[in-house]
Amino acid sequence: MIFFHSRRSLILLLACCWTLLSLNLYAQHKRIDLVLATPNKEIFGPDGSKFYMYTDRTFEGKPSKPWEGGKYGYVRNPKRTSSGILYSKFHEGIDIKPVSRDSRGVPLDKIRSISHGKVVHTSKSAGASNYGRYVVIEHDWGYGKFYSLYAHLADISCTNGQIVRSGTSIGTLGYTGDGINKTRAHLHLELNLMISKKFGSWYRKHYVSPNKHGLYNGINLAGIDIANLYKEYRRNPLISLPEFIAKTETYWKILVPNKGIPLIMKSYPWLASRLSEAVNNPSWEISMSPSGIPLKIEPNDKKVNSPIISWVK
Repeated sequence: MIFFHSRRSLILLLACCWTLLSLNLYAQHKRIDLVLATPNKEIFGPDGSKFYMYTDRTFEGKPSKPWEGGKYGYVRNPKRTSSGILYSKFHEGIDIKPVSRDSRGVPLDKIRSISHGKVVHTSKSAGASNYGRYVVIEHDWGYGKFYSLYAHLADISCTNGQIVRSGTSIGTLGYTGDGINKTRAHLHLELNLMISKKFGSWYRKHYVSPNKHGLYNGINLAGIDIANLYKEYRRNPLISLPEFIAKTETYWKILVPNKGIPLIMKSYPWLASRLSEAVNNPSWEISMSPSGIPLKIEPNDKKVNSPIISWVK
């Protein structure tokens, strides 16, 4: 049995172990082998309207069909303010236009897995979610698991537990789900971190309706900027997800009470920073991207009883 002379010694040992775990994860990471999810390759072209599906918008009485509404980020629900027009609704993925339709206008594009992984969720009921019919694939590249999500499918051709490779066909592009018609048929594509493995208990406390999708409910998935990832990957096929996410600028920070190692840091150890200083720290400070993706978690000496925003750019 090993005895520790102080709590600090124990914390330092845990910090060293956590650092070694993170380094080991990096040493064993696999190439992401990223491929496009549909035959549409215009993401790399100069005209975004050929890649992104537009949204129907009426702003200040004027109807429009901006393709920018299909991009990732704050691209929807414009509001005029004293600082100019701001967009108040966040779009967690990208909406990809079909390239092939039959004589009736029905899309024909086959949907493919963006990388190697395992199918962990298939929602075959079009009315069970705003996503319509959707598939979630788990990717383990060696530094915590990521989840690609493919929504509004016409049909699903893969099964739960199926191992897929980059480019494996998993379904057909469609227009299932709320607010979509045949004309606006598209693939909604996300690449996500999982927020919490304890999502089920949290959901039951906050919602009356049943959770039909378990851990793979969209509320429990935080989407990264997959369009920019595709472009970064084209420039550097060896890039890892932690390296890509680390390029994101911090826009705000939040303090949370210290109730042990945060669950998301256990899932993604590379988020940890200055862990050797985590000795009786009353809180953790989490650096966030504009869209709410955690970028870094570090100990803080401020005492808080509940989560509070500590800094905004």
